[in-house]
Amino acid sequence: MSVFAPATPFADFIYRHFRSVHALKLGLALLVAVTINAIWAPPHFIWSMVTIVVIMMSLPQVGGAIEKSLQRAIGTCLGSAYGVMLVATVDSYWLIMSLLILAVSLICFISAGRYSYAYLVSGFTIIIVVGDANHDTSEALWRTANILSGCVIAILVSLFIFPIKAKQDWRSQLTHAIDNMAEVLAQHLKAPANHDLDFRAKLEAAMKAVLTQKKLFFSLEWESKTLKKHKVLLSQLANKQVRLITLLELLPLTRWQEEDKDAYLQINAVASELAFYLQQLAEFVAGKAQQLPTLPECLEQELQHRLQLSLASAPITSTIETSTTTASTTDLDAAATDGEVPQGFALTGYSWLIYQLAIAVEALYEDIAVIEIAYNKQPASQITSGKAD
Repeated sequence: MSVFAPATPFADFIYRHFRSVHALKLGLALLVAVTINAIWAPPHFIWSMVTIVVIMMSLPQVGGAIEKSLQRAIGTCLGSAYGVMLVATVDSYWLIMSLLILAVSLICFISAGRYSYAYLVSGFTIIIVVGDANHDTSEALWRTANILSGCVIAILVSLFIFPIKAKQDWRSQLTHAIDNMAEVLAQHLKAPANHDLDFRAKLEAAMKAVLTQKKLFFSLEWESKTLKKHKVLLSQLANKQVRLITLLELLPLTRWQEEDKDAYLQINAVASELAFYLQQLAEFVAGKAQQLPTLPECLEQELQHRLQLSLASAPITSTIETSTTTASTTDLDAAATDGEVPQGFALTGYSWLIYQLAIAVEALYEDIAVIEIAYNKQPASQITSGKAD
């Protein structure tokens, strides 16, 4: 099933109440651990409960819980193996502590990137196992076994008890970002000249949604083979959203005079189509539309041509002011010699901004189309930009 397919009522319920569901799952996992301890009473079983809390409390999604559990399990095994080896083979207290410090320092040096948590667990597991170097390895082995059992419990509860999917969270954040951008563009185009509307809150919300998408990438890889194959595309999609947000931040800076209203209305008529395309894309990503909407072929070329026509038909009898660009003195003098006052750079710069918005919108469509076609398992030769033939 496509990541953009409509969510089932059950999945939608879980996502809407994920905080409560997550708290319930953590409680159930701890209940499983407590029950095991009540039946078999293994030594140092508290480490199993500690592991469950560490893994599940900050990672409600299935993919995140799986990855953190595996990293903790690997780090625990490696650290425990090294610690047991030191305690079992080295008699000198100072030699054991020197090798411990050397290993932890080396782990600190190489710890970085995606698997930094495994390195962290490995480092403090060595310290826990070695302890005061009393050569009692049974305690270390029991702690290792309990940590591994905690990892297994966390994974099983995350997978099979009301699973919270990172895919749905990612899709929701993508929808939220696109919807906010479409709303900002639509409100700007409907506003009067020299409006003082403040779009910062909506654009900041869109940027926050993009950052949340980036945090979910690792979890998505564990939940979906299709998205794992396109993990580079996910990063590119996030960067293209940032670019679109940056372009939208420039819109409120544009200013024009009332006598230039007709020229700007022509340009805004073109830009309003982009807001419509963005809104359609948000509805598809949210699962409200069954098929990905199509863009006109060569959208940016068509818009560029129409924008050029609007500039050509615009009056050149007044100077247009913006908060970001003004005509140079040389250009003004040259125009004055011909008996005309030029438009300056306002209309041209504004048209360029709308043109760049069109390119950014088309880029979003292309990446989402690739993901949708990959889920439908169509041949690679059919993966197009998502534009209409």
